[in-house]
Amino acid sequence: MKNSLNRIILILIGGMFLLASCSKDFLETRPTEQLASGAVFNSLTGAWGAINGVHRSMYIQYNSVQAHGGMDGMLRYIDFMGTDLLFNTTANGWYLNSYRWVDHRNERSSMVLYWTNLYRLISNANQIINNIDDIAGPEAEKGYIKGQALAYRAWAHFMLVQLYADRFVPGSSNSQPGVPYMEEVTFEGKERLSVAETYNMINTDIAAAIAKLEGYSRAHKSHINKSIALAIQAQIALVQGNWNLAATAANAARQGFNFMTTAQHQDGYNSVNNPEFMWASYVQEDQTMYYFSFYAFMSHSFGSAAIRQSPKSILKDLYDLITPSDVRKTFWHPNAVELGQPTVPLYGLRFNYMNSKFKSVSESDSRGDFPWIRVAEMYLIEAEALARQTGKEEQAKDILYLLANNRDPQYVRSDNSGQDLIDEILIQRRIELWGEGRNFTDLKRLGLPLVRPEAPSGSMGGHVASIAIKLTEPAGTNNWTWMIPRAELDSNPNLEQNPS
Repeated sequence: MKNSLNRIILILIGGMFLLASCSKDFLETRPTEQLASGAVFNSLTGAWGAINGVHRSMYIQYNSVQAHGGMDGMLRYIDFMGTDLLFNTTANGWYLNSYRWVDHRNERSSMVLYWTNLYRLISNANQIINNIDDIAGPEAEKGYIKGQALAYRAWAHFMLVQLYADRFVPGSSNSQPGVPYMEEVTFEGKERLSVAETYNMINTDIAAAIAKLEGYSRAHKSHINKSIALAIQAQIALVQGNWNLAATAANAARQGFNFMTTAQHQDGYNSVNNPEFMWASYVQEDQTMYYFSFYAFMSHSFGSAAIRQSPKSILKDLYDLITPSDVRKTFWHPNAVELGQPTVPLYGLRFNYMNSKFKSVSESDSRGDFPWIRVAEMYLIEAEALARQTGKEEQAKDILYLLANNRDPQYVRSDNSGQDLIDEILIQRRIELWGEGRNFTDLKRLGLPLVRPEAPSGSMGGHVASIAIKLTEPAGTNNWTWMIPRAELDSNPNLEQNPS
């Protein structure tokens, strides 16, 4: 079966091997810049080049689609489908049908092609995993390469099962269809495992990655070391309701990382030099994605006339929950339509509550180093997981205090308990991770409905019904699950589509 779960080539890009996938016909063409896997996996140098190619593949343009500017494009979809990010205008139309909850239910839309993109990444990781043991060299060094590939395989399947399967329900059998788990490069299309089986495989891979990355000192934040594998494990455990593992892994992952200063919050969340960036892609000047990048769509500072027609805003209801002394309050501008607002550009359209959290390199350069995981998320996972365990609320309050007091020096240690404490942590999570691709998947994992408060007539800060169209969605409906691309179903008869 010539499905995109397993098609592999090795491409030489920017001095390193970038693994990608394509059709069988293209493989047979064999352009001169492509190398067979044997030419790569005959030395540790080639294997390092291969894993560096996987790092690079996190921020390449996929499918020649404007919205597919790297894996961060998938995270944009996740936030655009949530409650807390507003479209103020139909403007250029990019992502509009995703915001309206249309494209993820259309098996022929470009949005659902992240199925293909993630399986490409998995296939590339599998080339490394399945070839590295036969290379001559120190076992520890081979383990560092293989451990990173295992972490990528776990992360990519984790994203797939969150989006393309019904939610994992802690304490239930989770026998609903999950996703195929690819451990080999094959032209045979596989069937979907159950959600429970999928997570079992993910758990095995990430645990193996952590073990193999023991002692690895990475050269760059785009690489995955033990701390990052632990952070991914914490994310996975949180979704499964494995509270003890989530708290333990998050705590271990954040060791050695520091909070950013108040001044650094204003730098635009765009640099690997930010101390809170645990895992991030460094985008060099010759690797820009131009209008496809995260910062082209989300920053307030990129000067493209087309992009500037649709600045993104925070939900007023959430903004109002941020205390005046919280540095994060400065990320959004409730009076942006008035002239003279600091940090808000004069070019392009302006809307109240528009954001300046994210900044591109300049008005003419859309680059920025995207953070896949920040240390603040580890504090939030640890606090939530502790708060959900009997007898650990005081520990949860201590962890929450460390983060919240850093953001707001006037924050007082919480005196909430039970669901009120959990709700306080979740509000902090919504504020902290706004725009970073967590909102829709958080609603789904928590079994919460979509509720989008409308903007009062003639004002801003809420969802405009004529733009959003979708204002509510009950928890647990079929609409929370993305459709599998039609091309995948046509090429793999073992796949079953999600219910319409």
